[in-house]
Amino acid sequence: MTDTQQKILILLSKDPQLSASKMADQIGVARRNIEANIKKLKERRILIRHGSPKKGYWEIEYEDTELD
Repeated sequence: MTDTQQKILILLSKDPQLSASKMADQIGVARRNIEANIKKLKERRILIRHGSPKKGYWEIEYEDTELD
């Protein structure tokens, strides 16, 4: 797992409704970089999206990930 992916998981563990734009601002990378990493995390079934893009939230399914 990349450093950016770990940072995404940390942010989403604190705020499951965080947008890709806000994550990009907090991590300091481009929104497209966040979206590409989210896609990889979804493919690996680490992240699951519930609900709509505006009112939905993220669920982290990977228990062994250290989020601190």
